[in-house]
Amino acid sequence: MNLPSFPNIDLFAAGVNALNGVLVARNPSHNRGYTLMGLLIMAFFGGIGGGVSRDMLLNEIPAPLFNAMYLVVCVLMGLLGLAIYHYAERQEEQFRTRTLAFFKSFSLPWFAILGAHKALEHDLGIFAAIVVGVLATTAGGVLIDLFSGVTPDVVLPREHVVTTAVLASLVYAVIAVQAKGIVFSHVTLIAVLVAFVFRVLAVRDHWKQIVFAAPAAGPETPLLKKVG
Repeated sequence: MNLPSFPNIDLFAAGVNALNGVLVARNPSHNRGYTLMGLLIMAFFGGIGGGVSRDMLLNEIPAPLFNAMYLVVCVLMGLLGLAIYHYAERQEEQFRTRTLAFFKSFSLPWFAILGAHKALEHDLGIFAAIVVGVLATTAGGVLIDLFSGVTPDVVLPREHVVTTAVLASLVYAVIAVQAKGIVFSHVTLIAVLVAFVFRVLAVRDHWKQIVFAAPAAGPETPLLKKVG
């Protein structure tokens, strides 16, 4: 399969995810009193985490190891994210929540598409493209969640992170494999738009996911056991 190279989209995706990473780390649910340097480190990890995980899985040298622009872009976008949060902090809670949800919905599809693209470049097929796309999308956010001592969003029912990543990867991979003569920038935009609209609607309207109820406490299934 002869796919075009995406020389700048990887850097763009790292920047967008760095901005989103700072917004998440600065959010009250994650904020652990981070210093400015700590938040910029979060921006860097959030920006490159997905791409590095993807490249290692595909047995490639991660681009941030030999391209200093990733560090520059992630730091600058991290500072921009702090400015955005400082502005949003002065607004009402609903505005802050919507701002964070908007940026997260916008950032999610990019790494998914890049992961799917690189998997297809290695002739791994559509299923592998989806798997790599999901890993590339979620790795950076999981790092920030773990640093902050928070349950990763990928396993929470309200976030639709994995569903969005699967949708973006699937749309991109299917069109890239099946369509003939289509411009790949159009494929990328279609996949981003579909995944973005899906997540915005899913989060806004609280679309339900399958959640198993916790077992009821009883004589044979105690939730707490008294000691001593």
